[in-house]
Amino acid sequence: MDQFYSDIDGTGPSIAHLCGGERPQDSIKLKICGHKLMITVSGEPSGHLLLEQFQEGLARKLLRPGMRTLVDMTRFVGVVDWQAMAKLREMAPWSKDKNHPPKTAYLLREGGGALLVKAVGALFPDSEHRIFTEQADAIVWLES
Repeated sequence: MDQFYSDIDGTGPSIAHLCGGERPQDSIKLKICGHKLMITVSGEPSGHLLLEQFQEGLARKLLRPGMRTLVDMTRFVGVVDWQAMAKLREMAPWSKDKNHPPKTAYLLREGGGALLVKAVGALFPDSEHRIFTEQADAIVWLES
């Protein structure tokens, strides 16, 4: 199994970590390496924080179309800022790389978030979105 997705706080020579939050328990962390992206959402972070993280990643040329993304929302307890999500969609050509079609795996707690992922899928229709409750299953799908 790919070690990249195992630890959001790990380090490595080609890995970029972007994180921030108004309160320590409310955070969005991005871990990036090549075409792999891991996003960990904890607490109730603001939509503004989400946009800041992606703007920084784009400015540093770390985010690109066709990324294989694991979104860990097991510690998310907030409300989704749909205006921020719509702005995020407009920030970059997320689905323009036909050689590496985007896949996004969502790691959720049992029984939570299915409607949220369906709505995100509607905002990003050129990506494939799947829900998982086990990280190992999500990683196998992302690597397939």
